[in-house]
Amino acid sequence: MLKQFLPFLIFILFFSAANAQVNKASSHYHAGIELKNNNKFPEAIAEFNKAITLNKYFDSAYFELGNLYLQPSSVDYSIIYYKNTITCNPKFAAAWQAMGKVYRDFKMNLDSALYFYDAALKLDSTNKELLYSMAWVYNARKEHEQAIPFAVKALEIDNSYRPAYGELGHAFRATKHYKEAIEQFKKNLAVSVVDVAYLYSGYCYTELNDKAGAMEQYEALLKVNEKMAAGLKKKIDTMQ
Repeated sequence: MLKQFLPFLIFILFFSAANAQVNKASSHYHAGIELKNNNKFPEAIAEFNKAITLNKYFDSAYFELGNLYLQPSSVDYSIIYYKNTITCNPKFAAAWQAMGKVYRDFKMNLDSALYFYDAALKLDSTNKELLYSMAWVYNARKEHEQAIPFAVKALEIDNSYRPAYGELGHAFRATKHYKEAIEQFKKNLAVSVVDVAYLYSGYCYTELNDKAGAMEQYEALLKVNEKMAAGLKKKIDTMQ
C-alpha cells in the first residue's frame, strides 16, 4: 500500500515546491513593479531577475526587464528580454510591439520594425498606437499609399489621436490625394473638433490653389489653436 502511495506523495511534494517557487517569483515581480514605479530602477532589475530565476517562464518579468534596459547604451539587452518574453508567450502583443519600437527607433531597421509591428497587430488589432506605428513605418519607407488605411483605422478608434493625423496628412500630401484628404478630415471633424485636422485640410486647399477653402480652415483653426493657425496663414499668404 505504501509503495502505491509513494509516487502520489512525491508528486504532491514536487507540486507544492513548484507552486511555492511560483508564488515567490510573483512576490519578487510585484516588488519590482513597485520599485520601478518609484524610479528605483537598479533595485527593480534585481527583483525581476529574482523572479525569472525562480520561474524561467515568467513572461511579464522578462518584459519589464526589457523595458528597463530600453535606452541606447543597453538596447541589445532589451532585445534579449523581449525575445525571451515572446518565447515564453508568443501571444504577448506588447512584447512584439516593443520589438517594433526597438528596430524603428534604435536600430533604424524599418523592415524588421514592420515585421514586429505587423505581428503585434495580428494579436491586438484595435491598438491605435500600433496602427499609427504601421503608418509611420510605411511613410518612412515612402510607401505612402499603404500608410493611409492604418492611419485612418487609428482615427476610427480614437478620432482625437493626434499622431495618426500627422501620418495621414503626410501620406495624403505625399501622394497628392488632396481632395480625398479633405473629405477624410471632414469626416473626422464631424465627429469632434481636432486642430490638426483643420491644419492638414488647410494645407490641402493650398495645394489645390483654393484660397477661399484654405482661409475657411484657417478661421476655424484660429478658434482652437492660434499658434497652429499662424503657421497655416503663412502658407496661405504665399498663394497667388
